[in-house]
Amino acid sequence: MTFDLEYNSDRPLMIIPEYGRHIQKLVDHCVALETKEERDKMAKAIVDVMGNLQPHLRDVPDFKHKLWDQLYIMADFKLDVESPYPQPSKEELEEKPEAKSNSRKIVTTIIDTRITTKKSSGRIL
Repeated sequence: MTFDLEYNSDRPLMIIPEYGRHIQKLVDHCVALETKEERDKMAKAIVDVMGNLQPHLRDVPDFKHKLWDQLYIMADFKLDVESPYPQPSKEELEEKPEAKSNSRKIVTTIIDTRITTKKSSGRIL
């Protein structure tokens, strides 16, 4: 007796693991569909299922937009469907945020200023 076991370490990595391997396989199948009408229909169904799997996203403003963006990300931006939202670009996703200023230095300056002010007013800390 032999078993055809499929180990997760042998499978391709999931792009967004929160949705699971079945949703990733559906997205891959959707990308492979030949006609645009079939892809449109399946993409809308996948977004509906993703919304049911992540009900906490319903509290987020524009949650459908987020689901469509995640669908494009899971499809590695290769999905050609009519979406109610513009398709995000891969460059936009990979863009690094701006570096923040040195907030620790600002906080230290504020604390030093308060200490100096309290000492000059005659108050003991």
